[in-house]
Amino acid sequence: MAAPRSYDLLERDWIPVREGEKRKKVGLRRLFECAHLLSDIEAAPPPGAAALWRVLTVIAARVTRLDDMAAGSDAWNDRQGDVLAEGRFDPDAIMEYFDRHRDGFDLFDQDRPWLQDPRLWQQCKTSSGVNKLVMFRPAGNNQVWFNHATEASPPPLRTDEAVFHLLIQLYYGPSGQCTPRTAGTASGVNSKAGPLRRTISFHPVGTTVFESLVAGIPQAHHYNHGGPDQAPWETDDLPDPTKPPPRPSGVGGVLTGRFQHALLLQPSPDGEYVTDAWITWAWRDQEFPAEDPYLIYQKNVKEDTYYARYADASRALWRDFDALLMEDTGDSKARRPAVLKSVEDLRGFLLPVLRARAYGFDQDGQTRDKEWTTGITPATLALAAEDGVPYSVSQMRKSAEMMGRRLEDALRGAWSAINDPSNGERKVQRTDIPPGPWPADAAFRYWPQAERLFWERVRTRHFDGVVVAFRQLALGVYDEVTASAAMPRVKRAIELNRVRIYGRKPQQGGQGQGGNTA
Repeated sequence: MAAPRSYDLLERDWIPVREGEKRKKVGLRRLFECAHLLSDIEAAPPPGAAALWRVLTVIAARVTRLDDMAAGSDAWNDRQGDVLAEGRFDPDAIMEYFDRHRDGFDLFDQDRPWLQDPRLWQQCKTSSGVNKLVMFRPAGNNQVWFNHATEASPPPLRTDEAVFHLLIQLYYGPSGQCTPRTAGTASGVNSKAGPLRRTISFHPVGTTVFESLVAGIPQAHHYNHGGPDQAPWETDDLPDPTKPPPRPSGVGGVLTGRFQHALLLQPSPDGEYVTDAWITWAWRDQEFPAEDPYLIYQKNVKEDTYYARYADASRALWRDFDALLMEDTGDSKARRPAVLKSVEDLRGFLLPVLRARAYGFDQDGQTRDKEWTTGITPATLALAAEDGVPYSVSQMRKSAEMMGRRLEDALRGAWSAINDPSNGERKVQRTDIPPGPWPADAAFRYWPQAERLFWERVRTRHFDGVVVAFRQLALGVYDEVTASAAMPRVKRAIELNRVRIYGRKPQQGGQGQGGNTA
């Protein structure tokens, strides 16, 4: 391990922010001092942004005293209202908090590097490499596809970028084999997945960073699980990996106390780059469960348990919008994020302007990282307080998805009939016919139009006739996708399968007709 270097996260400019039309970077201290002037945080990649918002939320809860687990809902709501009425974070509270924990915010501190374990260079026989730190870089024997960093010559990573990759590994890191570590009597070569792996997060967004942070603080009394309410930079001692992990409690414990990986970054001599990294397991014992306040939880009917909704890069944000407004939505009995349930109490000036931003990371449960996504809703979270509107929104989403499925089914049926000797006149003889190109083309056309129709109906509160509206959209896309068909046999198969969009099956023998069933 090289001689220690310093990178003060309080003072160094590393967080991308926007102030009106101006873009710049600020440190943690400046961010909280000017949060009421900043329009937004523009951190990337999206998983790093989701992680950063959780870190900032813990700090915001501390400086506003909204971290009191003894305060009930009414008292907590009153305090939140008082904070919002002040219009900014208290400068004295910011100074007191950061001065008290100043030593905990140095990324390369020799004894307590921020969110890292300085013992790893001794407890691990080898490092993991800087390529392993960056999830989209190839590492080890993996093939080089989209990034040409190699194990033979790994390019260093700028420190202001490395902070976000540190966060991504802690929150979204893989399960399975990792760099071996021996810590006292505990040793292992595998780790458990990070607490947010393969999930999608939803965060309230106001008109300023101050509003976004205060609206995003969860009610602390819901997370009084009997353990310590501490963030890693607030503790006096390093964690003991030979013991069970602490039970996550309070805002600090739930949002920053559930990491399953231990990391250590190696800086360049000037501290401006990261040149190496250690990534390994943090605990050998099973962690205590805790629900994250920014996730949708849905029911596993067979086991009668709830699990966090997985991120799906092919699924647009608006298709989860009803699950942000109401409980028990859809067949999965989804529960909306706890923090969005709390914002209903902000019925004053803030609720009408609140939006919801999503950060998703489409991954499997182990090592495969597919795609990360982000999106933001219009200022419509206030719909949750309008009688009957959340239910109507949910029914409209179901109608759109039903017609999307029927459209795909109709095109698959038509393609199958064209490529089967029966031509749809009798029972299908082949079972190996692929879907063909039409369903993908139709999805490309249908879902963006369905989204525009959805938001237009939401904006105007026009929820009548939504089934017919989405069916007409599906029929139009069906005609567009199949418009190039010229042979009579192909046209016949297309017309026979059109009835599937109405929820009916084609009649064999060529007599199938459309109907008005929903």
